[in-house]
Amino acid sequence: MGRVLVRLFGILAVLGVAFGVLWIVGLLVPVSAKGTSDMAPSIPACNGRVLVEGFTYRWYRDPQRSEIVAIHASGTEGGEVTPDAESHDVTLVRRVVGLPGDEVVGREGNVYVNGFKIDDIRTAPFPRTAVGADRYYVLGDNRNATRDSRDFGAVPRDAIFGRVLWVFWPLGDFGSPDLRGEGPPPGPGLCD
Repeated sequence: MGRVLVRLFGILAVLGVAFGVLWIVGLLVPVSAKGTSDMAPSIPACNGRVLVEGFTYRWYRDPQRSEIVAIHASGTEGGEVTPDAESHDVTLVRRVVGLPGDEVVGREGNVYVNGFKIDDIRTAPFPRTAVGADRYYVLGDNRNATRDSRDFGAVPRDAIFGRVLWVFWPLGDFGSPDLRGEGPPPGPGLCD
């Protein structure tokens, strides 16, 4: 029994140190919703917390359509923000809808990319936008209560630092954010 406990403690210690190192170098980062409902219902509104990994986009590949990404930005939460790779004022979490070279438009309550409807989330009309090279068009899932590319434009690739892996708080919502996104977005005012 004692040997099993020592082994278990050793494994937990190694995992703790590994997680700490990954956190320090920015490859595994916890991110909080900080009183917003920008990505609800995919990420719990107001107090949701997610785990972001930085391996994939740093060494393996670029973001893909429909992935939820973490973005460095300057500004203040709930105020004006500008995606900026050099700033760490705010971390935005949004869904990629447009890739470099795509055309994105909001019309008839929907979002279209290259002429194809991408989801069923009701969205106010917005003008056609050509996504430039090395840029990504991102939207919040709670489209009536979020600041996204409709406000600040397409996001430079170097401002996107990670991919959202897991919702880890509240514990009742633990799991992949893509599996949680059922139901309509809650709209504005949820966290007021």
